Amino acid sequence: MARRVGVLALAGALLPAALPATAASEPGDGVPSGVVVVDGQDVPVLGSFTFRKGWDPRSPEVVGFVHGVRRVEGGTALYYSLGVAPDADEDLLAESVFETSASLYDPAYATELGLVDVASTTMSTPLRDADSTFATGNRDLSTDRGALVVGWAVFPALPPTTTTVQVRMPSGTMVPGIPVEDGALEPVSDEPAPLLGAGWPKVPQGAELADADPAAVTWTLLRRSGDLQAIAQAQESPQEVAVTLDTNVLFASGATDPGSQAETVLAGLAADIAARGTGEVLVTGHTDADGTDEFNQTLSENRALAVRESLEPASGGGVTFVSVGKGESEPIAGNDTDDGKQANRRVTVVYQVTGGGQ
Repeated sequence: MARRVGVLALAGALLPAALPATAASEPGDGVPSGVVVVDGQDVPVLGSFTFRKGWDPRSPEVVGFVHGVRRVEGGTALYYSLGVAPDADEDLLAESVFETSASLYDPAYATELGLVDVASTTMSTPLRDADSTFATGNRDLSTDRGALVVGWAVFPALPPTTTTVQVRMPSGTMVPGIPVEDGALEPVSDEPAPLLGAGWPKVPQGAELADADPAAVTWTLLRRSGDLQAIAQAQESPQEVAVTLDTNVLFASGATDPGSQAETVLAGLAADIAARGTGEVLVTGHTDADGTDEFNQTLSENRALAVRESLEPASGGGVTFVSVGKGESEPIAGNDTDDGKQANRRVTVVYQVTGGGQ
């Protein structure tokens, strides 16, 4: 690969190989935090992450850091770095780790990113207009093993009252507790995706963002009556939230890994648990009566575990998770009709909340 590996040794030292796949951490979790010096440049490190594309264990483990969420004119800029370990089997090829959501974005850009504003329970993805996608190009993010390359994306402007956000990286990985600060990072590099320690990419601001529509890339994550895709229905009292996830949408038939449609909903649910949850979070899987009792019990357990593993890394340290499967033993409708069977295929998430209802 043609790119110079200017920070190979330091990147290898920074890559948190001990972190599990599809996980994230805050400063203080045994990874570098605050400001570190890379090739003579002060580099803020606000959180770390690891993930594999689509939770596939055959995909390369990608690791990296969040370096800033910064208010700029007309938007909010995210700066991050990522790479693969020096002993990985292959170099970092961004095309093989980023997925594109439906047809909303040009697949040539790394847009599988999000900012979760817990205070308003909204999530935004990168801005775009008819001519531009405001994120790093996939090809620019490719680099050699052991190196960290810096990417960026610009999101809608955050409310003035928002002081922290959660950053969503690919495959539903969440990095919580990132402070929102003012101004683009400096010094600015001439490279669209510089190696870590060689300056920061230039991000569009002001008039360059004027034709982007923030509403087109902003969603409400959790509603009492249900979410945009009818994946989740939530009932809430001043003390407790009970969310029912529709596994007909959450999972492909017979599958136990949540599909891409579920990621936004699970990110919003995790954000709410992180903000208000306390005590135990109970995740319970249920099936219809088709198939054997043994098959349905195992399927319900595996689906509950998959939801738990998606929620737990981004739900903060104030809760503990328990996942169980009930198989076909607790139907909420008859199994003699297709509609009844569909209602019975579900995962419920129940958790206590502090501070009363929203």
